[in-house]
Amino acid sequence: MAFSSTIDARPHVMGDMVMITGTYDGTGATAGTVDLTGLLSSIVAAGANGDLPGSGAGVDGVFVALPAAAPTSLALDFISGATGSWWALGRRS
Repeated sequence: MAFSSTIDARPHVMGDMVMITGTYDGTGATAGTVDLTGLLSSIVAAGANGDLPGSGAGVDGVFVALPAAAPTSLALDFISGATGSWWALGRRS
C-alpha cells in the first residue's frame, strides 16, 4: 500500500488565515506529501502527530518539512506503518 491522506472538510478560519487539518496513513511507506495548493497560497506553520509510540530518540516519530519548491505542500517523513494526523496554518488562496 502507498501513502494516503485525507483533508478535513471543515477548515478553521481566523481572519486571513486558515487552519487545515487531516490524517495520514503510511502503511507500506516511509514518506508522503500532502498537497494544499487549492486551499492555501502559503503555509506559515505545520505539524503532525503519530499514532504509534516513539522511542523519544528522534528517529521514529513523524517529521514535517515545508519544501521550498512546493510552498503549499507538506512533506511528511515517518516510520513504515505510521498513521496519524497533520495540520497546516496558512494564508487563504
